Amino acid sequence: MESHWIFVKCARALAQAGIASLRFDFYGSGESDGEFREVTLQGEVSDAVSAVSFFRHAEAIDPERVGLLGLSLGGAIAATIASRVKAEALVLWAALAHPAHLHVLAERSTRPIAGTDGLRAFGAHEISPRFLDGLETVDPLQSISRFTKPVLIIHPEKDGYLPLSHPEDFLRAAGATIKRKIIIPGADHTFTSVAWERQVIDLSAKWLAQHLS
Repeated sequence: MESHWIFVKCARALAQAGIASLRFDFYGSGESDGEFREVTLQGEVSDAVSAVSFFRHAEAIDPERVGLLGLSLGGAIAATIASRVKAEALVLWAALAHPAHLHVLAERSTRPIAGTDGLRAFGAHEISPRFLDGLETVDPLQSISRFTKPVLIIHPEKDGYLPLSHPEDFLRAAGATIKRKIIIPGADHTFTSVAWERQVIDLSAKWLAQHLS
């Protein structure tokens, strides 16, 4: 659902535009099986590829007209698999361009858990050292350079986690001839206001409706 149910609201907006969508929790997150400490970036890439395959085989879905949308780390995953799964359009919200940046965020936002083999606490979540050790194996910028379909990059001006260099790097790296970067003035990392949320969802729904038609 994500923060303030933005994915639910986006799915409803897409449905109103005649676009079916699939929302899912990665393994170890939300209501999926597994524990958060088992999460790895490589595992999330695999989960996302499987989700696209599942969606393509669902009833009434045109397998040739599938787009991807991802927020934050999910945006990095979406950018990483877009070319691999032959998506027709890509939308990135406050997306992570440099996975190595998570090392910086881990130092700032997590703390070691005493008596464990390297686990760190992020709020009430346990993060395994395997997650941080495997970050360099995923390269969203290199992957998006091979993606030639339309790309929409939406980023908050006041993102407390990812600087504005991330959307700019995605824009430069994207292999698409049709690509656009939009900065939402004043917005935080998850677009936490009615106005910001509506703007992001409206822009995304229109982009997907245009480029999946």
